[in-house]
Amino acid sequence: MAQLAVVGAGYVGLVTAACLAELGHGVTCIEVDEQKLTRLRAGDLPIHEPGLAELVSKHQLDGCLRFTGDYAQISDNDSVFIAVPTPSRENGSADTSYVLQAVDSLIPYAKRGLLIVIKSTVPVGTADYVAVMAPVMEAGVEVVSNPEFLRQGTAVYDFLQPDRVVIGASSLQAAVDITQLYASLDAPIVAVDRRSAELAKYTANALLATRISFMNEISHIATTLDANVDDVARIVGLDRRIGPAFLRAGLGWGGSCFPKDLLALSSVAANNGCDTPILQAVYRTNELQRERAARFLLDAVQAIQDPVVAILGLAFKPNTDDVRGSPALGVAQLLRRHGVTVRAHDPFALVNASRVLPEVDYRTDPYSALDGADALLLATEWEEYYDLDWILVRESMRGKTVLDGRNVLNGGLLVELGFRYWSFGRGTNHNGNGSTPHENDIALPPIGGATQANANGAKPHQDAIAQPPALSGADVE
Repeated sequence: MAQLAVVGAGYVGLVTAACLAELGHGVTCIEVDEQKLTRLRAGDLPIHEPGLAELVSKHQLDGCLRFTGDYAQISDNDSVFIAVPTPSRENGSADTSYVLQAVDSLIPYAKRGLLIVIKSTVPVGTADYVAVMAPVMEAGVEVVSNPEFLRQGTAVYDFLQPDRVVIGASSLQAAVDITQLYASLDAPIVAVDRRSAELAKYTANALLATRISFMNEISHIATTLDANVDDVARIVGLDRRIGPAFLRAGLGWGGSCFPKDLLALSSVAANNGCDTPILQAVYRTNELQRERAARFLLDAVQAIQDPVVAILGLAFKPNTDDVRGSPALGVAQLLRRHGVTVRAHDPFALVNASRVLPEVDYRTDPYSALDGADALLLATEWEEYYDLDWILVRESMRGKTVLDGRNVLNGGLLVELGFRYWSFGRGTNHNGNGSTPHENDIALPPIGGATQANANGAKPHQDAIAQPPALSGADVE
């Protein structure tokens, strides 16, 4: 059993610490936020992640996992994993100050031969830079890049059942030492240089985001040509060269990583003289999604005095309480700017959302959010929303417009119940089940001369357009 430390108890750090303990190692998790540290010691996790609380409790009890704010506790450790945030600066570049602070804090207590393992997503060249810092070289420690490929909502599973483990090291011995920590996992170990490991992380996120934004474009074309983007995605996904993941139409991607990593990769490229028109288009295409949704909802309620829009789902994806980069909050903010009252519900993310956007009326029950609303946006595909009593919803809502931000509801059924159901890229003759629905089950109209009536009989704004994709699972910070 190796003695390890993990610096940072955020999504990546806490999952890494608990899962390394599950692999049989002794883990000290360092968290300098006193309030968070107190909660962790009491078994009160600051994040919602399926399966994580059970692992933390299990290994606190068996002594394999402990929490401290004292860096001196790493003095006997063989490796220290750094898993702290690398947020975006105003210019889009990644702020690595937390990483460097962590290194500065641990070096005085590092024994010779310690491995500093950078788990945080950092710009290419960061590990090389840390490795040649004078205190690091004087301490006789080595730096390794070990990027994470976790998805919020399935992070514990992803750590223990990974597609691959990537180790970026400058020496064979360092690669071997880190490989041994993961020896019990049934996954390929890919050992490369540090820069390639760092770039691989950014590339994976950029490619996944690109697939989603690309399907955003296709959904607009599908709406214009009266085709069904769900069927198109299903057919294309059957191609073994492409596969089905991240091809769904909906509100677009969110979270902390995709936007942050796209901007950071573009920034690094620009600083080194490389143009990135594809990455920039991917980012902008996704940003347009929440603007388009807001425009459509504004058109749907424009003739109503004191309009109310209900939003179901605030987390950027299901099975997490993370609202960073949430498309739902982006839409809510745009609606609020135009004087629309927004009510919202989410099973786990209400507290986090209220800190970001306090002017929204947050409700602890979805039916309360829907009561008297003029329009509904389904923004996060929590399973509990599939099982709503839609007859009760119909009777309680003042209006009947439903904007399915994730293309997951049964549009035909909702139309039969009297709703004005709109989806993204499915065309006017198709619903989400591949059958022909009632004539007013329609896709969000494209920019320029849209003629389909909205729930109030008014014509949509000419630049309200077809809407696109949902994550099948983004990674985490």
